[in-house]
Amino acid sequence: MSVSKNGLINGKRAGKATITVACQGITKKITVNVSQQGSSTLNSQFKKARAGKTVTLVGNFKMSSNVKLPLASNVHVNATKATFTGKSGFFYSVLGRGLNWRGGIFYGGGHEFRLLRISKATFNGLTFHQACGIGGHIFDLMGCSHVSITKSHFYGYGHTLSTKVMRKNGNHGEYGESIQTDYANFNSGGPGFNKYGKGHFNGAPSTYITVTHNTWAPEYSGKKLVSLAQVAIGQHDTISSNRRMIAHITFSDNTVKNAVRLSGMGADVTYFGAPVHFESSKSLTVTHNTFSTTLKRARPENGIIISNQYGHMPHTTSVSIQNNSFTGYHASRSAIQLYARRGHSITGVKVKRNATHGMRLIRRFGNTKVSY
Repeated sequence: MSVSKNGLINGKRAGKATITVACQGITKKITVNVSQQGSSTLNSQFKKARAGKTVTLVGNFKMSSNVKLPLASNVHVNATKATFTGKSGFFYSVLGRGLNWRGGIFYGGGHEFRLLRISKATFNGLTFHQACGIGGHIFDLMGCSHVSITKSHFYGYGHTLSTKVMRKNGNHGEYGESIQTDYANFNSGGPGFNKYGKGHFNGAPSTYITVTHNTWAPEYSGKKLVSLAQVAIGQHDTISSNRRMIAHITFSDNTVKNAVRLSGMGADVTYFGAPVHFESSKSLTVTHNTFSTTLKRARPENGIIISNQYGHMPHTTSVSIQNNSFTGYHASRSAIQLYARRGHSITGVKVKRNATHGMRLIRRFGNTKVSY
């Protein structure tokens, strides 16, 4: 008689696993040494990946250094049974194409995705627990196109409730976006990324970015509030020699609950003081989202800000803000703010069927044209 069983042994750390088999009074124990997987394991598997193939990740990966994502096109990464821990190390890709990443739970350590000029990529069903440091971005999209982020969960930010701590090195520490739609500029991925992107920083804007059916919420330890949700999405950087604009961004069917309150930042509150904020961008769609504030300390200044302040940039056009719901504590300014200055305009804006539950719907500054 023979008995076979294939399966997984679930564990959280490396060490010895003992398997006990008993049959008709006979007991047999088998001890297996389980090594710790880490950044080197991931780099090895991704380097071997071939175009169109699937890389399956199982178990815990304790990261200690940066990980290069597969360079081959159309690689599928199945991380539904994987967790990522450790104190350092981010994922990065330059000129990648067709990456499809599914699943995975990421804990602290700065385990974000820094992506330069990648295209046709999908990230589905990822969960992040305070996965990037203060001022970091979980997805830093630098000159990327046709990227989809869907059905993912983003919990907490910065391991702190103190906005003073967040602003220690500048206001960006407070308003830094978990998903940044950025340009392919030198330093846009931080100094630690420049060596990977050398020769590929061409100033291209991110375009055709779709973010749907995701959730942002605070991080708790039991019943104790550890940190509020990070700013969901936005952009704040331009380059003086570049007139191309971030464009065709869709943010729909998401829930943003109790995000960091963006106050005390001086003039930056005007442009970046909302969990969704875009500067000098066009063709923006923000629809069917829920912005919920149930904690007084998270009471927002604004819910959505569209602005255009830089003298060299073109006018902002084609913005749809429709069918969103703003619930809980009222924004101290307004649910939506449009701010155009220095001769700029924001036109072609549709603001329709938004439920504000008694809070002020919109404030407009400068040359703005809105249909209701």
